[in-house]
Amino acid sequence: MSAGVALGAVSYVNLLIFFVIGVGAVALVKENPIYLDESSTVLGGNNMVSVHLADAVGGEVFMGIIAAVAFATILAVVAGLMLASVTALTHDLYTNVVKGGEVDQEKQIRLSKIAAVGLGIIVAILGIAFERQNIAYLVSLTLAIGASTNFPLLILSMYWPGLTTKGAVAGGIVGLVGAILLMVMGPAVWVDVFGNDRPIFPQAYPALYSVILAFLTMWLVSKMDHSDQAMEDRENFQVMKEV
Repeated sequence: MSAGVALGAVSYVNLLIFFVIGVGAVALVKENPIYLDESSTVLGGNNMVSVHLADAVGGEVFMGIIAAVAFATILAVVAGLMLASVTALTHDLYTNVVKGGEVDQEKQIRLSKIAAVGLGIIVAILGIAFERQNIAYLVSLTLAIGASTNFPLLILSMYWPGLTTKGAVAGGIVGLVGAILLMVMGPAVWVDVFGNDRPIFPQAYPALYSVILAFLTMWLVSKMDHSDQAMEDRENFQVMKEV
């Protein structure tokens, strides 16, 4: 029930953005000289379209509300992602994987602060580099990275009894690295950010290729895995299926 409600809410918001805000922006902003510069491009870049649309529909009051909501949303998203990233690096990877859980709480807190500062610097540099990129396109790239790592794992773990731990880890790594490499070699980064004439990878969206690569890697590694852990993974799938 909760998953259905969440899916409906996400679908509604996306449809609202594409059909209502998109059509409204084309009709009220793109053809209005007030919101265009001398070269007939939107003032402030494409990311300012929703703010200009709010001004065209409701005036300065509505524009102020939309700007405040956008600012608050950015803060909330950045804070949430920073907290999740720092926790994954210091607690999940370093403490539990590298050190086997043998790290005291005081050291974890100190490492978390260092990781937060480091990630903040990296995020600031990337934000400056991608300043002129369309935010909708950047969001699609993050979804492509998530789909390349999580989607094959979810599907195969639920419906394929042959998936093993090594296959899942290898496929997730290959999907993640493949999506990032294809994104960097694509037109958004290789041309728009690095300033090259043409991209190495011609497609703007890498998900179609990186997801398939992750699927194939999980299947191949799982087929080649004959370890004791692999046997246990296949037996656990049968137990889960019976339950």
